[in-house]
Amino acid sequence: MVQSVLKALDILRLAASSPRGMRLNEISEALDMKTSTAHNLIRTLCARGFLSKDSANRFHTGNAIHELSSLSSRNQVMLQASSLLRQLHDDYRLATITFSELTTGAIRCRLRMSPDRPGELQQPMDYVFQPYVSPTAICLQATAVNALEYEQLFPFADFGAATWGTSEAFTKEKDLARQQGYAIRRKNNATAIAFAVPEKYVLGLSLEIEQENLDALIAAAKRKIRDFRAALA
Repeated sequence: MVQSVLKALDILRLAASSPRGMRLNEISEALDMKTSTAHNLIRTLCARGFLSKDSANRFHTGNAIHELSSLSSRNQVMLQASSLLRQLHDDYRLATITFSELTTGAIRCRLRMSPDRPGELQQPMDYVFQPYVSPTAICLQATAVNALEYEQLFPFADFGAATWGTSEAFTKEKDLARQQGYAIRRKNNATAIAFAVPEKYVLGLSLEIEQENLDALIAAAKRKIRDFRAALA
């Protein structure tokens, strides 16, 4: 085994277990490590963002640790979402199905299946939903954990007023989406519907469907989303 890597991992584990953080001498003493060795390893870990130093010269786990955890969690979400989209595509061959994420600066479509490319799970690179307009945007702005941060970047006066007129009207629509667990827009038989998926994701479907079949679609989608949540738990 590579001893320097083992020592660096020991430092990370030690820092993570200390809520107040640890100073250099405390780390070297706890791990029976030369101060110069601990210093060089800590400096390297700080350079890569795995450790950070506060104003009291105490070291804490850095953002890179949290990023790794987030990436692992996101990969699991995408894996389960891929299975969910394939199931829905089998049931609704004429629907366009999307799985979208609310990031800090955009509503990004991560996965897509559509009747023009049957059976193909697409991973769009630049497919972005505009704020305040589509059911996908409304549902995410109503339910995502980072919705407030997103709306601060895209204020209603600049991006939503042309569609909704007043902020009260949009707030009412968000409240309804939060209560139902989905946002919907219908025009004749054309339906666009987006279902909330924790914590910052939405499942969207666009298709032509009669009203009497729409309730069954909503119930089926909600069941699949419950299974999706259970798989992530």
